[in-house]
Amino acid sequence: MIQNAGTIWSIIKSVLAALFGVQSQQQRHQDFNHSSPWPFIIIGGIIIAILVIALIAIAHQATAL
Repeated sequence: MIQNAGTIWSIIKSVLAALFGVQSQQQRHQDFNHSSPWPFIIIGGIIIAILVIALIAIAHQATAL
């Protein structure tokens, strides 16, 4: 379980770095050697959804003033 938690945090960190364009080439190679792309796709989708919801909430609050 602890190794899975470490892997999840590693994937989250990798996805965030890729989203902001600051991921190192060494980390990118390590990610591409991962057995399946699905964890990266799922975590990426969740992070994008959270970002969009947060932006919509901020815009809604700003226009409600």
